[in-house]
Amino acid sequence: MDRKQQLGNVSFGGAWSEQIAADEALERALQLVDGAVIDAVTDDLREDPELEAAFTLVASQHPKGRLLATAWAKGLRIGNPGLRSAELQRIAKALRSGIGDRVRGAHDLSTF
Repeated sequence: MDRKQQLGNVSFGGAWSEQIAADEALERALQLVDGAVIDAVTDDLREDPELEAAFTLVASQHPKGRLLATAWAKGLRIGNPGLRSAELQRIAKALRSGIGDRVRGAHDLSTF
């Protein structure tokens, strides 16, 4: 049974249970974006549908999501792997900062 179905079975559920599932999905998406910072050193992620869906979800929750999405797309096209990863790291940090405490698993991207 998936988490959304579990929370849906709570008899006194309501909006808070739906928010838990949404926040957990957002955290999973942020983890994929964080992982892309590392993966971008060796992989071309421009055509990765899972990453694209994750980034779209995360950007939709950020006040400057459209601007960050444009920067992310440009960052993915940087030829130098080190510079590409650094640019994606900068954007990932901005995403986490703008989303704030909504998700539990805030990561320190300075370790990447």
